[in-house]
Amino acid sequence: MKHFFRLFAYAKPYLPKLIIGFLLVVLVGQSPLFMPLVQKFIIDTVLESANEPLASVDLTFKDDLDNKVALSNTLRAQLERQGISLSSGTVVSIEKPGEKWQIDDPETGQKYRINQKVFQLNSEFQKKSYLEKLAGVTDATELEGMSDPLRDEFRQASNKLHKIFNERDVPLSSHAIVTVEEAGSRWLIIDRATGKQHSVWQQNGKLYVAEGEIRAYAATVTHSFFGRELHYTLVDWLVILLCVIVIYYAIFGVLSYLCTYVMTWVSQRILFDLRNKVFSHLQSLSMRFYDVQGTGQILSRVREDVASLRSLATETSINIITDAVTFVLMLGLMLYWNWKLTVFALVVFPLIIGNYHFFIRRLRPMWRQWRNKWADISTGMYEAVAGAKVVKAFHRERYHERQLFHNMRETLESRIKITATQTAMGRVALFFRSIGRAAVLCYGGYLVIQGEFTIGTMVAFYHFIERLQRPIMNLINVNTQIQEAMISAERVFGLLDSEPTVEELPDAPPLPAIRGHVRFDNVSFSYEPENPVLHNISLEAKPGMMVALVGPSGCGKTTIANLISRFYDPVEGNIFVDEYNLRDVSIKSLRNQMGIVLQDNFLFAGSVAENIRFGKLGATDEEVVQAALAANAHQFIVDQLPEGYETEVGERGMRLSGGQKQRIAIARTILRDPRILILDEATSNLDTESEAQIQEALDRLMKSRTSFVIAHRLSTILNADMIIAMKEGKIVEVGTHEQLLDADGMYADMYSKQFKKRDSIDDTAWAA
Repeated sequence: MKHFFRLFAYAKPYLPKLIIGFLLVVLVGQSPLFMPLVQKFIIDTVLESANEPLASVDLTFKDDLDNKVALSNTLRAQLERQGISLSSGTVVSIEKPGEKWQIDDPETGQKYRINQKVFQLNSEFQKKSYLEKLAGVTDATELEGMSDPLRDEFRQASNKLHKIFNERDVPLSSHAIVTVEEAGSRWLIIDRATGKQHSVWQQNGKLYVAEGEIRAYAATVTHSFFGRELHYTLVDWLVILLCVIVIYYAIFGVLSYLCTYVMTWVSQRILFDLRNKVFSHLQSLSMRFYDVQGTGQILSRVREDVASLRSLATETSINIITDAVTFVLMLGLMLYWNWKLTVFALVVFPLIIGNYHFFIRRLRPMWRQWRNKWADISTGMYEAVAGAKVVKAFHRERYHERQLFHNMRETLESRIKITATQTAMGRVALFFRSIGRAAVLCYGGYLVIQGEFTIGTMVAFYHFIERLQRPIMNLINVNTQIQEAMISAERVFGLLDSEPTVEELPDAPPLPAIRGHVRFDNVSFSYEPENPVLHNISLEAKPGMMVALVGPSGCGKTTIANLISRFYDPVEGNIFVDEYNLRDVSIKSLRNQMGIVLQDNFLFAGSVAENIRFGKLGATDEEVVQAALAANAHQFIVDQLPEGYETEVGERGMRLSGGQKQRIAIARTILRDPRILILDEATSNLDTESEAQIQEALDRLMKSRTSFVIAHRLSTILNADMIIAMKEGKIVEVGTHEQLLDADGMYADMYSKQFKKRDSIDDTAWAA
């Protein structure tokens, strides 16, 4: 968790926007609560009011409803007995004569609608004789008194009447009889078994039937909103709710957009700052870090690992809080609706959480292995690209392909294993969630049957239990992401925790302008404790001297140059420049007065002018040209490069020859105007013409500067003021060229072998 809080510290500069984003995320995150509550209101309040009759009245009031606008006292009394109290000013308005009426109570604002089911008898019953045959037969004894033809006609008419009613979902029992209300025009069907009466009348030459009762429904629903009662018809409520839903989701869309924008802005800024911090820290680390860490490993941490932490301090942390708030709100509503069902629903949660803990212990080492293996792939890809010329020269393309294929196959297998484990965790969790929802559905249905729950509340509750599980799953998934990101955090913050091995004093003063007096005082050094490289080195280079370092490979020549540049600090002893101990001055002020020319100088992608100006960033174009002239580079830049000083050199200067790169590097160093100069095999592996031009430029560069020259070609150091011959990390001989030849020691032996070999080559060439 310490890595999480360290990452969160990078969000401090953006705290106001982060708070705004947090509020927006929490607000937007509660949207799952909205629709279930709307559904509950529509089902329980609107639809139930529309379909559940409040009262029923006899068909005898049909004429009162059709012919009067005032409510009869008899009808009012019957409604009041069934719980509908109406004021004295209540009136009836006709919506559809004979079928639908509306009762308006102006004092309470309530409205009721009264419906009766009316259907038409089929054409066979349009003859009044059918009903007349049925009229007045009350029991089986009356049937027995009929003649056979009349009895058959009666039974035929009765069967047809029952069939028609059954087709209209209004079944009649065998005890239903027809009585005459108004001869020839109106009949009454009385069903003794159900107690219902059905009115039949003639209208426009056709016979119509009204179902055996008139039902009163709520036409207006009253809802309290902030202490104010709102009276709207059922249709009005649906229109209002539709408008509310449209407005809500319009606002939700705007808020969601703002939320996404703000959180993306903050997360990208954190990513920007973190990458800058990592890169800045990389610049502050000593060379020992780069010696130990591979380039691919470093780039993997800067790219993939930092990117995987992008949302950890913003979306992830806020989603945790949002899901927690959603969980609490939903749980509170569910407990309010029915605590027993809520507790029943929560029984499955320990199984879900236990499933997560079971799998997460197995996933953590898999993530770590996958991250490390992917870093190895990055290293392999970088080396294959950077060393493309060597790879092709040795025809090792297939070797690199096999090596990369092997690493990628291991990564693939690791990723498949991770995905399989995550999928298993998700499927088991889904099984527990499904069992929980099924149990809630069944138990909730039982409570609805028992009358302890409304259908709307049950629908909302079921939606909530599904969404209540979702925050838990989100929290589990977020924790899974956190655990995976923590592997990246370990790598990133492990890099940030790396301390420079060359430490600068907090109050180290800048090194003033120096003359170039360098002194080693009994210096010893080792890259690894068990393998010492330098042993008790003491030497002194006075200002303006040219000091040459010679000896076999691995004897410590380059290490001395590295110590002067303070890429490393001595294990023992001290190094002084103008009597200033290098440990006591700032590194920047030291290196600002030094210049280095290497055997294989690194040029950056960009123009020739930009690479020369790298030695002095504020240099004018004239200064760049003067430096190129001094380095014998101006002529080839102008004559041979297509765009002169604006020619792109390519990655690592690949578009230039070795001699051209070397002269641009010398121009870069000349522009810097250093007081101490280090030349590390600066003329190796060059053709004779290039070597001559570069040597001339170097002689011009070394003039009046303290120079340390590391050379295998002894011909380049014959004029050195001091030659130091080294072997196995120790100084074996010190002197001028003549002095060391007279001493007939190690240097004389090296000179003899090198020039004897050269003379042999020259003789062979002459003979040829």
